[in-house]
Amino acid sequence: KAMRASSDVSFTISHGMLNEIYYPWEDEAATKDMGFLVSGPGGFFSEEKIDTEHVIKMVSPGVPAYSIVNTCKSRRYRIDKEIISDPIRNSVLQRTRFRTLKGKPEDYHLYVLLAPHLANQGADNTAWVDDYKGVPMLFAENKGRALALACSMPWLKRSVGFVGASDGWQDIRRHGAMEWTYGRAANGNVALTAQIDLARTAGRFVIALGFGHNAWEAAYSARGSLLAGYGDIREDYVKEWRSWQRTLSYSGARNAPEGTLFRSSAAV
Repeated sequence: KAMRASSDVSFTISHGMLNEIYYPWEDEAATKDMGFLVSGPGGFFSEEKIDTEHVIKMVSPGVPAYSIVNTCKSRRYRIDKEIISDPIRNSVLQRTRFRTLKGKPEDYHLYVLLAPHLANQGADNTAWVDDYKGVPMLFAENKGRALALACSMPWLKRSVGFVGASDGWQDIRRHGAMEWTYGRAANGNVALTAQIDLARTAGRFVIALGFGHNAWEAAYSARGSLLAGYGDIREDYVKEWRSWQRTLSYSGARNAPEGTLFRSSAAV
């Protein structure tokens, strides 16, 4: 979570990926998780959260911005991430780099899979595909809560579906590629799936996940964060946390292990 009060988003991490994101309060989940799927030659299918080895660390002691390295257990690919929230908008940003360790980049397809749990529940979510001010996005909404998923480069494909039936996991696992492009899934346990255009991004891109009380408010946050640029947002996010940490009183050596633990505990 950002230090500034203008941001109402908090995020958690597990299994090398974004887990529950909370909006607008810390006790109301908006997502279950968001991770990647990878498909490739010979029917290769990999789910990031279970098929990679994870290394997670803070970018600086006491600053809840996280650097994550996920390496495929079969040593075919590696995903490097950095995750922050925007200090002045209700959005979470994930800067990502996808690298192949075996074969050529064009051998692989990369997909983002997001499970909304808006208003603290998996049921009764409605998802759809649309654009906002020329930016292709995926949306979900439930009980006055909404999210919008966008990328720094246009998606190659987009689809929404019901978990266990028409979602992207079922599609890609079954077909080895994304073949379904459903535009709407209403009132259920839904999932959003989009394919990253690796050829255009060279494996580097930023994902923005915006939140709001309606879809356009969420889209406004996501688009605004992408326009502001990851680098500038990251600089503000880290600077504000470091400035706050300097106001704390600690009698030990700040670079000692217990000093690092103190700063991490204070951030929590």
